[in-house]
Amino acid sequence: MDPRDPKAPPDDDADILVSGLIHEMRHPLLGIKAGLQMLAMQSGAALTSREEWQMITAQIARAEELFRTYEDLFGRQRGSGETFELGEVVSRAVELLRYRLSASNARFRFEPGAARVAARGAPQAVLHAVTNLIANALDAVERAGDGLRIEVRVLEERAGSPFVEVRVSDEGVGVKPEDQQRIFAPRFTTKSAGMGLGLHLARKALGSCGGEVALVGNHDAGRAPWARTEFAVRVPAAGAAP
Repeated sequence: MDPRDPKAPPDDDADILVSGLIHEMRHPLLGIKAGLQMLAMQSGAALTSREEWQMITAQIARAEELFRTYEDLFGRQRGSGETFELGEVVSRAVELLRYRLSASNARFRFEPGAARVAARGAPQAVLHAVTNLIANALDAVERAGDGLRIEVRVLEERAGSPFVEVRVSDEGVGVKPEDQQRIFAPRFTTKSAGMGLGLHLARKALGSCGGEVALVGNHDAGRAPWARTEFAVRVPAAGAAP
């Protein structure tokens, strides 16, 4: 529903509806987890070592991560947040999409950084943003052709910068110049089956804890020279003033 529509529910009502949906969806998710645990106990490694089993359990874990992210977002948790290691959160995002990365013909590379990069904020928001960006990069590469590159990098903290960064680069279809100002707008999408909410919600979640998601310009010094599209997830550095 268009938020400008006078019939649209107020923001508070929408937040209550979303929070209620998240709460109710937890119950069947817990039931699915319990059933999988019972199957694992009965069948042992003959089942749990199978690739199909690992894919299912990875997606259950991703659903749990999404619920936690949306609870934080719609629970209106604000403030400076907690201190965490950025590379560990990004590694978690990569693992949640391992099944897609393994099935894809893309050339994937992950650079966690030479040093531990400490950030401050909401790790769930970072996880949500990076997971969405990697998934979008996979979509873009799959639409463009086989064997194209995707790279995820954790950048080292730069002197004088209040942020630490994650860069997600791809060699896919790119973003048209006329679309670059609209890609974060709700309901805007260039995908035939997309809903146009992923980038909008990722930016909103990061913004709630002082971070941001941005499309990297062609003249940015840190941009991968081969990338057709590159996004930056910027999170307050642990040592920066709130």
